[in-house]
Amino acid sequence: MHKNKTSNTNKIGLISAVIVGVNSMIGAGIAAIPTVLAAQAGPAGILSCIFSMMFVLCIGLSLGRCAEIYPGQGWNYLYPSKWGGHKLGLFSASCYLSGIILGLGFLAHQVGVWCHAFIPFLSPRPLGLIIMFILMFLVLAGTQTSAATQKLIVAFVIIPLLITSIFCWYNFDYNLMFPFFPYGIDSVFKAAPSVLFALLGFESIISLYGIIKNPRKNMPLAFGFSILTVGFTYILFFYGVLFAIPSKFFIGGLHETLSHVLARFFENSKILPQMVLTGAVFGIIGTLHAMIWSISALFTTLLKKTKSKLIHHAIEKKIWTFKTSVFVTTGLILLASLLIRLESLINLTSMLVAISYILSISSLLFVKKEWRSGHNIITLLGLVGGGLMIYFSLHKIIFTWC
Repeated sequence: MHKNKTSNTNKIGLISAVIVGVNSMIGAGIAAIPTVLAAQAGPAGILSCIFSMMFVLCIGLSLGRCAEIYPGQGWNYLYPSKWGGHKLGLFSASCYLSGIILGLGFLAHQVGVWCHAFIPFLSPRPLGLIIMFILMFLVLAGTQTSAATQKLIVAFVIIPLLITSIFCWYNFDYNLMFPFFPYGIDSVFKAAPSVLFALLGFESIISLYGIIKNPRKNMPLAFGFSILTVGFTYILFFYGVLFAIPSKFFIGGLHETLSHVLARFFENSKILPQMVLTGAVFGIIGTLHAMIWSISALFTTLLKKTKSKLIHHAIEKKIWTFKTSVFVTTGLILLASLLIRLESLINLTSMLVAISYILSISSLLFVKKEWRSGHNIITLLGLVGGGLMIYFSLHKIIFTWC
């Protein structure tokens, strides 16, 4: 009895799970995505947001079903390996790991751009390198972000977004809604991978399956509430900005901050750009610190799953440790930020992560009860959405490189 009571005490409720999901998704991507949507889709980008939200929701609900059927850690390896074996599991986990590293490469570039406003005597690129090395040493020192600090970071990100949204919607310009499809109807799908990039992190809810109360009921609700909350916050923010500020103000693309755009448009307001700047910096640094830690741990786990005798020998002899993974992960992030174009980093991230999502939820297609219950309708919708994400991400990558 005492043991059961302790176990129940340690379980978290639905609200806590939703906070984890929101905290994982709300981050640095939101600061750059309005610029990307303005350039790729214009007003029609709102449909990109809705499409991406529906895709992510279907994937999230399907991953929740996988967590119930296949309990265990390492979803990006475990679920694909259930139907495709060890090699497919490694491929899926490698896609996810590579995609997140590339996404962090984008953030490593952005952290220098945004922090340059606070430290103007250093140019963005060397500043970004310095910040990355500081974060790496914090991870090596064992410094983790506490739950209280994570909530503080979320507050510093969300409050500026809401205030900026109110300011922008107050300055709503009806004329900026037209033409609604300035880059064609297909731009809705071409811009969707950028929105997916901003929503990455929802999969962290899977790790709560073992500790959430009544997981069969609360896991789908946690996915639904967190994804819809973040998605509609994004829409409110994105389109507050795009329906208030003409495209001529977005002159610097991803190489300048949204706070610069706001400063040009709201000439008489210094507080608003500063709030957005502060919120974005908190979001970027918080995301980078947390993800360097978690991706390094995933890297180490993935190496242990390989059948290479050389790798296992290095791990057994402590030649390769978690700290080694931190060094390598940080190095790969920096290489990505220095060598690959920013637009390509976003699309490569979306493509690789979508591949891992598809391979993971495909395990449900081999479970008979999922067909009988009708749950696989959601799985099929997720697979279709994922396929479109991969296609249009690849299309943009080829178009950019050519």
